[in-house]
Amino acid sequence: MFRTKSLFCFLLLTVTFSGCRRARELPETLDAYNMVYKIDYLEDRAGDIPTKILPGKMHAYYTKYFVLTRIDGFFNQFTLEQMADLRKRRVTTMLTFFGNKVYCVGEPGLLPAGIKDPGRMHFTETGEVQEIGGLQSRTLLVETDTGEYRISYTTDFTVRRPNICTPYSSIDYPLTDFKIQLSYLKMHLTCSEFKSESIDSKIFNIPPEYKSVTREVMEDIINSLFTKD
Repeated sequence: MFRTKSLFCFLLLTVTFSGCRRARELPETLDAYNMVYKIDYLEDRAGDIPTKILPGKMHAYYTKYFVLTRIDGFFNQFTLEQMADLRKRRVTTMLTFFGNKVYCVGEPGLLPAGIKDPGRMHFTETGEVQEIGGLQSRTLLVETDTGEYRISYTTDFTVRRPNICTPYSSIDYPLTDFKIQLSYLKMHLTCSEFKSESIDSKIFNIPPEYKSVTREVMEDIINSLFTKD
């Protein structure tokens, strides 16, 4: 269904183990804001893959030290996590695909691997307020070189650099409704659930079975997931 095994063998030959897989020592548990986003796909296909078979939700955890987003799909054969270190302003991408596990650490201030940069954006407050996923949300008009659309954010809770995993990092409040593109995949995400909880800080460690790859290799792997032979 996807590219030949030789591509994956080539990509996996390029990996190296990382000598540092943990962030600094953290408490055993962290207070977190957990948001579940419903995913609507803006096109019927992502590359060669019908979007109707793709995952319908994304989980996001906002804490004092980290932001983590997670999408599971392809019948548990695929998991993509973007883990942002809020102090170092960098995002680590972790990917599981068909039994293989790889990660790459981004440079400070750069978008995560696979996320498309929409280019110039201008934000204008519309004055519209609505409830999204139980959160009071304010609407922004986004103007780009190719068109305009609306996104929403909430001030019901705050966290440092909440949107570092997205192209909207200049917005200081968590997003409740927004658009984003991952490789060939154009998505509209809307908050459907929200809760505060205590979570195990181990989810912010890179498991030892993951192997380090470059950003270029990570993006090649992500792109290949949407391309048939």
